[in-house]
This record gives sequence, C-alpha cells and structure tokens, in this order.
Amino acid sequence: MEDENEQQNIKGTPYGNPMQQYGGSILLLTNPENELYKMELTFRSMSADKEGLPVTSGIPLMNDHGINSIIGTVQAIVNQITVMSNLNKMEVPMLMNFVGDTLARDLMINRVTYGIKNFASRDKIFFTSLATCFITLKRGFEEGDRRFWKGSQQEIHTTIENSNKKSGLMSSLNPWK
Repeated sequence: MEDENEQQNIKGTPYGNPMQQYGGSILLLTNPENELYKMELTFRSMSADKEGLPVTSGIPLMNDHGINSIIGTVQAIVNQITVMSNLNKMEVPMLMNFVGDTLARDLMINRVTYGIKNFASRDKIFFTSLATCFITLKRGFEEGDRRFWKGSQQEIHTTIENSNKKSGLMSSLNPWK
C-alpha cells in the first residue's frame, strides 16, 4: 500500500526540460559499436532477424582469428572518440590511406591464416572495413557531430502573471506603470 502511494506522488515537473528525457541519447547516437557488430555479421555471412538474432546466410568470409584481427584494426578509427573529434581535410585522407595500407597488407599476408578462400571475399572485407572507417571519419570532420550536439539545447522560460493586483493611491500616480 505504501509503495502505491509513493508511485502516485512522484510526478514530473510541469515545465521540465524535454531534453532531459533524451539525456543518454548522446551516448547511444555517437557510439559506433552497432556498426562494428554489423561488420562482424557481414564477415560471418550472417544477418539479424526481426528479433535481432543472427541468422546464417552463407559461408563466412574468414575465420574467427581473421574477424578479430580486422575488427581490432578498424576499431582504432571506428570509435566514439573519432566521432566527437575535430578532423580537418588533410587528416581524413591521411588516416584513410594509413588504415587502407594496413588492412591491404594484413589481408594479403594473412590470407591463408585468416581462412580467406577467394579474392572476392578479400575485396569485400577490405571495402566493408574502409567504408565503415570513412563514414566514421566524416562524422568527425570539422566538428560534425560535436557541433551538432553542442547546438542541441533548449531554453524554457516560465512567466507567472497575477491579474488580481491591488493598487493603492500612490500607484495610480506612477507615470511609469
């Protein structure tokens, strides 16, 4: 009985900031972990069903060792720090060239170790990794996401007016009223 009374007495403020209910969204919307998970599913030739459970749809592009290695390399760029960065027009191509060279070398040298069966699979792994890195770098280009979140604020002003004012003799003589 006491718990029911406590729940009924808890009410939100009538003029509360609507942004408060989305306060944790910045963490969710700037975190690219979901993209890394999708990449892993692609490497495993899987997709997510309606409930979000992985479903096999073909032969994996590489083995677990290869998947862990490539995702580990890609995580250096695909992370929350990059999303909230301030990258300029010279840094994005430099980082893309560096990660591209690193991945190309890794995929060529470790093709057998990673269990990559054909060139088409290697190309798909390379493209998927680079595309994910590029899009993440673009989010940090010239404060992209940082500028967006900095501008996501709202002001709420509340005014209470009292229409039942009593005025005295002296207030009627006030010319600035």
